[in-house]
Amino acid sequence: MKKLLIVLLILLSSIPVFSSVSFGYSLAPVGAMTPTGNYGALTISAVFSPYKETHIGDIELSADISPVYPFFEGARVKLSTPVFMLLDHPFEWAFSNPVIWSPLLSVGAEYRLMNEWSITMGLSPFAFQSTHFIYEFLSPYAIYSITSDKWGWGMYVVKFSYFF
Repeated sequence: MKKLLIVLLILLSSIPVFSSVSFGYSLAPVGAMTPTGNYGALTISAVFSPYKETHIGDIELSADISPVYPFFEGARVKLSTPVFMLLDHPFEWAFSNPVIWSPLLSVGAEYRLMNEWSITMGLSPFAFQSTHFIYEFLSPYAIYSITSDKWGWGMYVVKFSYFF
């Protein structure tokens, strides 16, 4: 009976940990200049957020889809976290509802066609969070190609993320 009670207490104490987990998706037009060439695409992502209130440690799996051949440009896995979070900020005038200004810092790995493996590092200075959404505007990122030992860059013009 003691073992059953201990197992039950452990399970009940772990419920708050799992209740903060959230999943979502995001869409964003992206442009990049890599060592193998330039491209523009639509990024479609699945996002896992272990802490849905703060979005610390969000993991994103994405694919870049192009309107011209080749249609699949590449895939990416990215880890992001807010640098700080402010409710009273200078961009309040742009939103009708209260949002939190939370610039995001990210690091990730990317695979592009032609067997190009890259590491990405990004900063999203204009990222805003509300209850179920994250809005990002003009988010640049650096690309380091491991295969060709060269640098490139990219930018998300507008990125819209929705969490369930």
